[in-house]
Amino acid sequence: MEQTDCLDREHTLVKGVPFHECGEEFLGPEEAEPLVLRPPPGGFPPVFSVPELVFYCFTEEARQACEQAGLKGLWWHPQP
Repeated sequence: MEQTDCLDREHTLVKGVPFHECGEEFLGPEEAEPLVLRPPPGGFPPVFSVPELVFYCFTEEARQACEQAGLKGLWWHPQP
């Protein structure tokens, strides 16, 4: 499975701080407010993982972030 860089680390906030400044490597349940994804250059591959979201649980924020990034009809399942 290809890893894809689509997490917007500047606009995704963790405890009010941009993700790239918060000191976390992965997002956990209910930590991102808001979660912001962006399409990677060349678009999304058919099957991919987002390393920072490996432990992130499905939330309404995650669903909305996927829709806003143009990802529709996804089966959201955190990978171990």
